[in-house]
Amino acid sequence: MCKRFKIVSFSLIYILVSIYLLIPPIVLRNKFIEMSMSNNYNVHFKKIIIMYKHPFENFKLIITHGYILKEFIITFFIITVLICILYFGFKSRDTAGGITYLRDNGTQGTANWMNKKKMKKVLNIGNEKGIVFGTIENKMVTLPSNTFLNKNIAVFGASGSMKSRSFVRPNIMQLSETNESMIITDPKAEIFESMSEYLRDKGYNVKVLNLVNMINSDRWNPLNEVEDDISAQYFVETVMINTKAPGAKQDEFWDKAEMNLLKALVLYVVKENPEDERNLSSVYSLLALNSTVALDTLFSNLPQESEAKMPYNIYSQASDKVKTGVVIGLGSKLQIFQNKLVCNLTKTSDIDLILPKKEKCAYFCITSDMSSTFDFIAGLFFSFLFIKLVKYADYAPKEHQKDVYFILDEFPNIGAIPDFTKKISTMRSRGISSFIIFQNIAQLQNRYPNNGWSEIIGNCDSRLFLGATDIITSEFVSKLLGTTTVKDTKLSKAEGFEGIIDLGHTTSSSLKRNLMNPDEVLRLSNKNEILILRGQEPILLNKMDYTKHKFSKLIKHINISEYLPNWTTEYYKEKKDNLKDKKKDAQKSDFW
Repeated sequence: MCKRFKIVSFSLIYILVSIYLLIPPIVLRNKFIEMSMSNNYNVHFKKIIIMYKHPFENFKLIITHGYILKEFIITFFIITVLICILYFGFKSRDTAGGITYLRDNGTQGTANWMNKKKMKKVLNIGNEKGIVFGTIENKMVTLPSNTFLNKNIAVFGASGSMKSRSFVRPNIMQLSETNESMIITDPKAEIFESMSEYLRDKGYNVKVLNLVNMINSDRWNPLNEVEDDISAQYFVETVMINTKAPGAKQDEFWDKAEMNLLKALVLYVVKENPEDERNLSSVYSLLALNSTVALDTLFSNLPQESEAKMPYNIYSQASDKVKTGVVIGLGSKLQIFQNKLVCNLTKTSDIDLILPKKEKCAYFCITSDMSSTFDFIAGLFFSFLFIKLVKYADYAPKEHQKDVYFILDEFPNIGAIPDFTKKISTMRSRGISSFIIFQNIAQLQNRYPNNGWSEIIGNCDSRLFLGATDIITSEFVSKLLGTTTVKDTKLSKAEGFEGIIDLGHTTSSSLKRNLMNPDEVLRLSNKNEILILRGQEPILLNKMDYTKHKFSKLIKHINISEYLPNWTTEYYKEKKDNLKDKKKDAQKSDFW
């Protein structure tokens, strides 16, 4: 639109200037002809000067004198042609044309950008319901509810590419319109601060597991989710994966020994302890017993059919030295339970993992993007969420179930989820979808190696690219976009004076080219994004700022520090009482 306006403006100015410059000489020429015929050579040049000083007179002459208009058109045409000849005559010998994509010629590749006509067949344009990707011509582009595509979305976005602003917040507002449940990761607590009150006002059950500032968190006890040997095994695997030091070599002997001991301790606490003592603090307390002999005695008193007995028997076959090493190793992995606040956070549960399938819920999980200390708790939270929701979806009546959307911002930082590649491939039939949001491919590769990262992206029918700063991601996106056939046009002309009369020789050929080269991907404007749908041509869209959404005016900002659940009041009271007792004891000792 802007380019067309410039062309029209330039053409209009060119015509007006031509009228101003050419009409006086044309009038002068006609005067000379008249005078030559009457033998009167008295030319009034002052009239010509007056015409230049009063340009509107020129326009009157064109309108009132048809012969002047005719001569102007002929002169204007001749001068325009001469200007074009001179311009092209002095251009370089070889002039390469711009990139022209050949849709009907796929000899070198068939990749091309999707046009608006095709877009309307697979997406909603202007219909404001559904998952929002972006905008085109200021109209929202959304995924229809009856789409043949799954609703798993991989979102590539470097830091500062507006992941939260253009994707997370707009889609929270979109999903709230249809009363869908949401599980949202929130590394900086920004999403909770901007969206939690909005969701409460919409009637959502809002909970937060805050692993950064635990005093501003609802409680969740991972052991509440352990029901049997299988769930205990899953618990143990998640803990072990997420407590392994980065780059540490795998030692199968020690790993299995620690897993058997942890499984035995978990099953013991779940099956043998009173309900109010079934938590990870109790597991750590067992590890902190003075000797392995005390543990042996504890488990030897269990009946033979106890589920905790078998894994402990396998562990106890090791020598005393090995058993001591296993206890120390496992104790170091669970040492966060020396912290009183962590123990209180995981003492009991305020968060019901099945509830999102029954009623509209919004659960936030705030994890640190700087430290991996609590990754295993986040990993357990999401692992058991998937297990519980899938299990409920399989056995409960389908008609009363809510769809659940996992909006996983900074996905690689939430801890590894065992068998996530299998989960994401089978969750669609259970009404569960995931938005996998990450900064770059390398980040995802580190968390899910051995092509696990590729399987995760492969199970997302929609890939949304917001921007990249690294070559690995840009090369990956460039390959996803594919190769295309382009027209290469060259105009060969003589130089200098010969070029004035040389019309030139044009040659055209087809070339193979990436639809976007990696360097072009890196230079993508921060206003734009690329959407790649399974089985479709890629689409170039504009990002949608959440402030442009129709519900954005309903957003109320709060500070995460304002969120203080009831248990924190009890915690502070207990802490205060303990301080008073310590002061009294200190005063007594000073007295004596």
